[in-house]
Amino acid sequence: MVHHSGAGRRCGRCGSDTGALTQCPRCGALLPDPSPPTSSGPSPAAPGPAQGPPGDEHPPPPSRLRPPGWRRPVVLVSVAAACATTALVWWVAGSRPSSPAEAGGSSGGAPSAVQPQTSHETAEDPATGDATPTDDPAASTGPTPSTDPTADAAGQAGRVDELLSSSSSARTSLSAAIADATGCRRSGVTTIEDITAGRRDQLAAARTLEVTALPEGAALKQTLVTALDASYDADTAFLSWARRHLAGGCTGPVSDDRDYRRGLSRSEAAQTAKAQFAQAWRPIAETYGLTIWKADQI
Repeated sequence: MVHHSGAGRRCGRCGSDTGALTQCPRCGALLPDPSPPTSSGPSPAAPGPAQGPPGDEHPPPPSRLRPPGWRRPVVLVSVAAACATTALVWWVAGSRPSSPAEAGGSSGGAPSAVQPQTSHETAEDPATGDATPTDDPAASTGPTPSTDPTADAAGQAGRVDELLSSSSSARTSLSAAIADATGCRRSGVTTIEDITAGRRDQLAAARTLEVTALPEGAALKQTLVTALDASYDADTAFLSWARRHLAGGCTGPVSDDRDYRRGLSRSEAAQTAKAQFAQAWRPIAETYGLTIWKADQI
């Protein structure tokens, strides 16, 4: 039997006539929707008397029903799985080693941060390879020059004195060697050869002397080089004469030989330069207690 709105519908709880209402006006019980079904086909049979306790014949509308209890565990399991996945991702990311770009140590990556420069120099320990600070400027610039001008001047003057002593020995031997060569003795030629080689070495040493700490050191050095250069030329000329003189049987006048005359001329030039040097050397020798060399001794 089909029920229509207002067709004698009664509340199953209190028996009141409810008509088309969905809630009993007397006891407030919820009633099913009286609207007819929209689907085609035979109308459903009228519900019979409700089975169960009085006042609860009709269930509440679907909008008031609670969700089934089996959905709660599913939601909790989903939330727990999401939390576990997030924690696993963070753990893997934290344990992953830094990439070359992050470390800044590989080619092609971001350059490492420039370390600030300090005011101290650094030197590497050969045993450990560690860099250690040092305040010694000599670590990169070489030995520190002496700061005592007196000590430098005394040392330079001493080296000049040693060279003058060697020159004096050569001059003393030259006169005797020329006399032996004039008398046609072979030993004279040998001695002149040794004297000439010694003069060459003395001239080279004079050109490398350090005289910057001596008063008028540059002029003093140049005068000595000029004197020794003239002496070396004279010795070379005398050696050429002596060899040819002995090879020719020691005949002919010695004074007319071109090399002998050249030797005498260069000896005079050397004597003039030696006199100038001896005059400049005297105060230096007196200051540092060295030999006061004369022109005819050099």
